[in-house]
Amino acid sequence: MKEKIKTDDKPSYLGHRERLKTRFLKDGGASMPDYEILELILMYALPRRDVKEDAKNLLKHFGSFASVFAAGEAELASYGLSQNTISLFKVMLSAFKRLSFERMQDAKDVMYTNIDYVIDYCKASVLEADVEEFHVLMFDKKLHLIKDALMQKGSVDSVPVYVREVVKEIVLARASSVILYHNHPSGNCQPSDADLKLTKEIVQALKVLQVKVYDHLIVSRSNYYSFHDHHLVDFM
Repeated sequence: MKEKIKTDDKPSYLGHRERLKTRFLKDGGASMPDYEILELILMYALPRRDVKEDAKNLLKHFGSFASVFAAGEAELASYGLSQNTISLFKVMLSAFKRLSFERMQDAKDVMYTNIDYVIDYCKASVLEADVEEFHVLMFDKKLHLIKDALMQKGSVDSVPVYVREVVKEIVLARASSVILYHNHPSGNCQPSDADLKLTKEIVQALKVLQVKVYDHLIVSRSNYYSFHDHHLVDFM
């Protein structure tokens, strides 16, 4: 009777996955390209197949890592992703938004020493938005975050904002300082004339109430513009 020859029938990609995980744990993925991070994520949604090309094709189709997660459920389904994969993407995005908000909430003097936390949160907050949204981050006298107020949604290239409503919301929250932010879905974060005019009107209205406007941030998925960094807010 012939002895059966034992064969290793494990899929070849399993060794690749273990190497990816080991590399990720060494530096938190800092040295890995976007497609490898996306590949790691897809492993948990598609555990029984090689997903390297899937990750590359997703990035090619949507254009960037952020755009993959910003895509709507219908768009992801139309591309061909399963509900399981779509759910994983949306859970991860929701977790990142919550992490960004809590990190900003817990940081001391966030607008002076940890402004990167604010920028990360603002980007995450409007990542999925396909129209402009105008928000106000409100802080108390000790610079603790009170709330993030969505004031208005607009179109793909503008958002109507009423200074009276912004001031009313800030007064009701008893905020001592604020950071304004809105998104530009086009990706171009340069302020328009309307952005400059609106910011000036809000700054002047709040000066009367001794509420400081620390900054107005215009954000996109991968970029931002700070009125504070360009020395605009203090001269309005």
